[in-house]
Amino acid sequence: MPSNSSVSPDKQNSQHGISRKTSSAGRKGSLTSFFSSSKVSTHQSLDPDKFSSLMSYQAIDFEESIECFREHTNKLKALLDCDACHIFLVDEKEHQLYTYMEIGGGASTKVFKPMDRGLGSQVVDQVDGLLVENVQLSPRWDSTVDELAQFTTSSYLAWPLRNPAGECIGVMEARNKTDLTAFSTSDTQVAQIFAQQISSAIFRSKQNALLADRDDAFRKAYEKNFDESEAIVLKEERRARLSGDESLKFAAHELGVNKTSISDIQRWDYDVFSKSMEELEMLFIDVFQDRGLFGRFSIDIKTFMTFTKDIVAGYNPTPYHNHYHGFDVMHVSYLFISTCGADDFLEDFNVLSILVGALAHDVGHDGRNNSFHATTMSELAITYNSISILENFSAAYLFRTTKKSECDIFERMDGAEVKKLRGRLIEMILDTDAKNHFILMTRFKHGMEMKQLSRGLLSSMILHISDVSNPTRPNPISRKWSFAVQEEFFAQGDKEKELGLAVSPFMDREYENLPRMQGAFIDAIVSPVFHLCAEFLPKIEKNCIKNMQVNRAFWNQLQNKQIMTTADVKKDIERSESGSGAGDVGGSGGPPQVATMDSSKAFQAPKNEQAAIPGIPQNAPKEASERSRKMSLIALKGNQAEALNASVAKMVEEVSESNQPSVQNFLSFGKNDHEMMKKRMAKSLDGNAVQLVMLIATAYALVADDLSLWIGDKDADGALSIITFVVLLLFSIELIVSVYCVPDYMHFFFWLDLIAALSLIPEIGFLVGDDDFSGNTGANTLEEHGTLTRAGRAAKAGARAGRVARVLRLIRLVRIIKLVKWIASYFKRKAQEIAGDEGQDEEEQVDMKMSNVGRRMTESITKKVILAVIFMLLTFSLFNDLPTPDARVWQLDDLAKLNGQTTVEVNNQTIDFRQSYIDRYSVSSDDNPTVLFELYGINGNHVVEGKLDSLRVIEIEVIRAPSNQSVYALFDISKESQNTAMHSFLMTLVVTSLLASLSMLFSRDAYNIMIKPIEKMKHTVQKLSENPFLHLEKLKKENVDDENETDMLEAAITKMARLLQIGFGSAGAEIIANNLSDGGELNPMVPGSKIEAIFGFCDIRDFTFATEGLQQDVMLFVNKIADITHKHVVDSGGAPNKNIGDAFLLVWKLKAQGGELQKALYDSALLSFMKIIDDIKRMGNLAAFMDGADDNAAWRSSLQDFQVHMGFGLHSGWAIEGSIGSKVKVDASYLSPHVNLASRLEAATKQFKVPLLMSEDFVKGLTGNTQNNCRRVDSVTFKGSNEPMKIFHFDAKAYEEMKGKPDNDLTALLEECKWDENAARAKGVDRDELHNLFSSKKGVLVKQIYDRAFESYIDGDWEKAKILLCIWLEELPMDKVAAVLLERLKDAGFKAPGDWQGYHALTEK
Repeated sequence: MPSNSSVSPDKQNSQHGISRKTSSAGRKGSLTSFFSSSKVSTHQSLDPDKFSSLMSYQAIDFEESIECFREHTNKLKALLDCDACHIFLVDEKEHQLYTYMEIGGGASTKVFKPMDRGLGSQVVDQVDGLLVENVQLSPRWDSTVDELAQFTTSSYLAWPLRNPAGECIGVMEARNKTDLTAFSTSDTQVAQIFAQQISSAIFRSKQNALLADRDDAFRKAYEKNFDESEAIVLKEERRARLSGDESLKFAAHELGVNKTSISDIQRWDYDVFSKSMEELEMLFIDVFQDRGLFGRFSIDIKTFMTFTKDIVAGYNPTPYHNHYHGFDVMHVSYLFISTCGADDFLEDFNVLSILVGALAHDVGHDGRNNSFHATTMSELAITYNSISILENFSAAYLFRTTKKSECDIFERMDGAEVKKLRGRLIEMILDTDAKNHFILMTRFKHGMEMKQLSRGLLSSMILHISDVSNPTRPNPISRKWSFAVQEEFFAQGDKEKELGLAVSPFMDREYENLPRMQGAFIDAIVSPVFHLCAEFLPKIEKNCIKNMQVNRAFWNQLQNKQIMTTADVKKDIERSESGSGAGDVGGSGGPPQVATMDSSKAFQAPKNEQAAIPGIPQNAPKEASERSRKMSLIALKGNQAEALNASVAKMVEEVSESNQPSVQNFLSFGKNDHEMMKKRMAKSLDGNAVQLVMLIATAYALVADDLSLWIGDKDADGALSIITFVVLLLFSIELIVSVYCVPDYMHFFFWLDLIAALSLIPEIGFLVGDDDFSGNTGANTLEEHGTLTRAGRAAKAGARAGRVARVLRLIRLVRIIKLVKWIASYFKRKAQEIAGDEGQDEEEQVDMKMSNVGRRMTESITKKVILAVIFMLLTFSLFNDLPTPDARVWQLDDLAKLNGQTTVEVNNQTIDFRQSYIDRYSVSSDDNPTVLFELYGINGNHVVEGKLDSLRVIEIEVIRAPSNQSVYALFDISKESQNTAMHSFLMTLVVTSLLASLSMLFSRDAYNIMIKPIEKMKHTVQKLSENPFLHLEKLKKENVDDENETDMLEAAITKMARLLQIGFGSAGAEIIANNLSDGGELNPMVPGSKIEAIFGFCDIRDFTFATEGLQQDVMLFVNKIADITHKHVVDSGGAPNKNIGDAFLLVWKLKAQGGELQKALYDSALLSFMKIIDDIKRMGNLAAFMDGADDNAAWRSSLQDFQVHMGFGLHSGWAIEGSIGSKVKVDASYLSPHVNLASRLEAATKQFKVPLLMSEDFVKGLTGNTQNNCRRVDSVTFKGSNEPMKIFHFDAKAYEEMKGKPDNDLTALLEECKWDENAARAKGVDRDELHNLFSSKKGVLVKQIYDRAFESYIDGDWEKAKILLCIWLEELPMDKVAAVLLERLKDAGFKAPGDWQGYHALTEK
C-alpha cells in the first residue's frame, strides 16, 4: 500500500488520546490523528463497488446554496457510511469557516465558525487530513455545530480542500460511522479522492465567477502579446463551418500550381526515418515553395540551404530529440496548415514563424528534460534561471544562426517585421515546454469561448500539437517514435541513477511499461488537446484523432496481454507480421482494426502491477475512469512529489475544460419588448402545434356531449365534465392571448369565440350543479320533483342552445383550415423535392403568408357564410320548438279529475283507468319511445325501484296534470334522448361540412383570380427587399395569360425587379432593399457603407480602332466581351459593377467579420481573369467576334488582322459602397483610392507588356502555392500616391515554355547589354551555379535567378541586375517581364539614380 494508506501508530502517553504518525515521518501523505485506546479498524482497501461509485461521481458544478451542499454531503455520507457530513468553505476576509445546514425542522441557515478554533482549524493548516476516533477526549474539539444540529459527534474524519496552488479553500468533515466503528484507513482514501473532486468543482466555480465580469481582461491576461490586427473572430456555427480548402484546391489546380511533388508531401504517412538528409532538406524546400514563402519574403535559396544545414548540425544524436524530430514536427505543422484548414486563418507571416520554429524548436536538446537540468544545476539551468531551459536554449540557438550573414533568411524583411517575428518565434518555442501545456490549452479554450482567438495563439497551438503528434500518426510511424522516446527516457534514468538522484517517472529500465506510458500520454496530454483543436479545425478529427484511437487500442491490447518492454513489443509485432500472432495485435504488426473508439474507456491497468497508484488501492476495479486514468501519470514507484505535480496538473486541466463564463441576461420590458412579445405570442398562436391542439379541442367540444348521450352512460359523465373543463380553459387561454396579441381581434370573431367558449359551461356538471336525485326513489314531495322538473326543462333548453352554440364552435374549424392546407402543401413540397422540382417552393409558401387584402376578403366571405348558417339553424330551431299536443298529459289530467270524485263506482273506474295508464306507458314502443316509471297522486304511488338512479336529468321527463299539480308522472326518455343526440351528431357533421365547403367554395375563386396573384406580387417585392439578389427565375410564372391582367402585372413586376438587379448590381443592393422595404417616398440616395473587397479592372485595347471599324456593331463586340468577362467573374464569386464602354470594374466583396482570410476568393478572382484571357485568345481576331453582324466589306480585311487584347489589374482594399448621383440619375458604385489603383495597374500593363498586373496587397491574400507563380515586376508609386508598391505578374506558363528563339528586338537589346565573366565574378555571380539552377528544372530554383536580379535592382546594384537578367533572357527569351526590366536598366545606363530608394514613380496614368 502507498505510504498514505498504511499508518503505523507511534504511541505517546496522553491524558485524552494518543498521537499517531506515519512510519515515514516527513513524507507527504501522512495523517495526524487522535483516537482513544479502542482498536482502530484495520480495513486497508476500498470496496470495489464503493470505489466504482466514487470514480463515477463527477463533481462538475458547485454553487453556494443549501441544495448544492446537501447534494455533495449526501454523496459523501453514502460513500463513508456515516451519519453526518459537512463542507466548510474559507472566508479569508473574515478569517472563518462557513457552511449551509438544515436545522430546526428543515430550515436552512448559514453557519460560521472561527478558523483558529476546533479540529477543523487544525486541518486548514496542514497538508493532509485528520482522523479522530473519540473527539470528546480531544482538547481542541468545538461542539458548536453539534449543538446547532442537535447531534453528538464521537468519531471524526476531516480533509482539507485545496486549489491548484495548494491554498486551502475549505474543509470536508465526516462524523460518526453508522456501524458505530471508527473511520478506517480506507475511508481516508475515499475522503482524499472526494476532496480532490470537490476542490476542483469549487475552484472552477470561483474561476467562472471571476470570468463573468472580467472576460476581456482575462482574455488579454492570458493572451500574451495580443495583437488586435491578428484577431480571429469566430462564428457560432464554427463547428459546422465548411472549409474553403476544396474550392481553394480547385482554383489552385486550375491555375496550374498544384504540383505532383506537393501532393507527395501532403501525406500523413510521410516517414522521415526512411528519408536521407538530402531528401529531408528538399522536403523543407518543397514546403516553403508550396506556401510561397521564398517569393513572399525574398528568401535566397542558397541562404536558406545554409540555414537549414546549420540548424540540423545543432541537433544532437539523441534517440528522440534529433534532427528527424525537427523535420517531422515541421512537416506535421505544414500538414495542419495545408490539409486541416488552418491556412484559412494564417497569414504568410504566421506560416513562416510556424515552419521555422518547428524545425528549430528542439535544436541543441541533449536528451535530458528541464527537470533534470534544474535538479543538477547544469550550466544551461544557471544561464536560463531554470525557466524553460531547453526551449530558451533552442530559441537562442536559432537567432545565433540567423545572425550569420550566410544564414540570415530574414535578411530582406524590414526591421519591424523581423522584431515581431523574433518575439513570435521565442513565444512559440517556449510554449512547447511541457509545463506550459495546460496553460496553452486554457488560453486556447478561453479564446474559443470568447469567440476570439489570435493568429499568434493559433500558431503556438499548431506548433505544440505538432510536437506531441506522434500518437496521432499511422501506427507503424507512431511505434518508431514510441521506441525512440523510451530509449531516451532510459538514458536519462541511467544518468539519474549514476548521480544518485531519484529516477523520474517511466525512466527506470527495471520498471519498464511502454504500453502504459504511451496510454497515459495519450489519455492525459494528446487526446484532450487534439479534441480541443478539432473543435476549431474539424478536419483534425479525420486526419489525426482516428489514428490516435487506433494507436490507443493498440497499446491497450498489449497492456492487457502484459507485454510491457520495448523488446517484447517488437517481438510481438514480429510474430504478428509472420502470422503466428495474427489476430492478437493486428495484421502486419499494426493495431487492431477499429472504426471508432472512445479513448476515455481504453485504459486498463496492468494485471501484474507491483505498486499501487497513490490514493488508489490494489484491488480497485481495473476499468479506469477519466480521473484515475489521469492519475496514471504518477510514477510506479510512488514518488510523492511527482504525485503532487500530477494532481495540480489534473486540476489545472479540469479548470481549463470547464471555464464556461456565466452570462446573466436581464430583460427590460419596454415598449419594444412588449411588441416583440406580442409578435412571438401571435406566431406561437398560429403555430402548427397550437393549431393542432385547438383543432382537437374544437372537434371534442362539437361532438362529445352528443356522443355521450348517444352511446355513453351516466357513470362516464364526471370524466367528460373534467375534459370539457380543460377544453374550456384552452378556449379561454386562446381568447385572452388573442385579445392581447392579435391586432383587430376585438370585433366579429371575438364575440363568436366568447359565445362558443361560454357555451361549454352548461356541459360541465360540477359547474352548473346538476341535481343528483339518487336515493329519492319513492319520494313523494312536490318540492323535490318540482326541482327535477325545472332541471329537466333547463337541460332540454340547454341542449337546444348547445346545438346553436356548436355552430359557433364550428368557426374554429374554419379558421384552422389553414393547418390542413399546410399539411397538403408540405407533402406536395416533399414530392417536388424528390422529383427535383424546386421551382414551386416559393409559390407554395405564399399560402402561408397571406396578404392584408387576402385576409380581409377571406374573413369577409367567412363572416357572411357563418351568419347565413347561424341564421338558418336558429330558424330551424325555432320551428322545432313549437308546442305540440301530448296525449300523456291529457290522459293524466282526466285521471286526476276522476281521482277527485269519492263515489265507489268512480273509484273503481279510477283504479282501472290508472292501471290502464300504467300498462300503456310502462312499455316502450315505436309510437311511444318514453317509459313511465313513477306515478304519484292517484290511489297511491307507482314506483319502479332503481330506475331514477340510473338516469341523467336530461333523460327524465316530468308530466303534471294541468288540473291538479299534485298528480304527476316521471317518464324515461333516454331512448328519445339517444335519437336526438344521434341526429344532433349527424347535424353537426353536416353543418361542419357545409360551413367548410361553402367558405372554401366562395373564397376559392376570389383567391385564385385576385388574391393569390396579389399575394405573389407582394411576396416577390418582399423577398427582393430582403435579398436584392434573389434568383427571380424561381418566382417566374411559366404560363402567362395575356388576357389576364393579374398575370400581366405579375410578369411585369418580375421583369422590373430583374432590371433593377441588372442595373444596380451588387453595389446597389442597399438601394433596392431600402426603397422596397420602405413604404415612404423614393429615396435612392442611401448612405454609403465601408467594405473590404478585391477590385479588378479590365480594358479593351485599341478600342477606338474597333469602334471606327464596326460602327453600330461595336455594341455587339463590347457585349460579347462583357458576356465572357461577367460570366467568369460571377462564377468566381464576384460581381460586375461599372461598364464604361471599353472598360469594366469588377468586385469581389470580402466578409466583414470573422477570422478567415478568404484566400480561396483571392485565388478565384485571379483564376477568373486567367480564364477571360484564355477565352479572348481563343476568339482570335476581331472578325471572329462579329459572326452574324452586318458585313462591312471596307473593314473586313482589317478586322481579320486585328487581334483582340485586354489588360487586367487586381488590387484589394477598402471602399465606400453606395449611390452616386442625384434623384434624377443615380449610379451604384465604389469610391476609394483602391479602386483607382486597380485601374492604374491595368493601365500599367501596357508599359510592362503583360496582360495582367497585381498589387502586393492582392498577392498577399493568395494561397501560398498560388503565390509561387507570382513574380515581382517592379516597385513603383502610382500617380496620386506616395506609398511604394511592388507589382506582380502571374506566370501562367512553366519556365520551360519560355524557351525559344529570341526576336529581333530582344537580340538587339542583349547586344547593347554586353557583359564579361570578370565583371560577373566581381559581382558575385557564379555562372556555373546559375547553370545548375536552370538545369534543375525545379521552378523554385529557376525562379531564384530572377529573384536575385530583382533584388539587385531594388538594392541599386543595376550592373549586377543587368548580368543576371541577361543570363535569364539567354535561357528564357520569351519572358517579357525580364525584357522590360532590362530595357529600363539600359535606358538608365545601368546606373541607379542618386536618390534611388528601391522604387520609382510611375508617371503615366
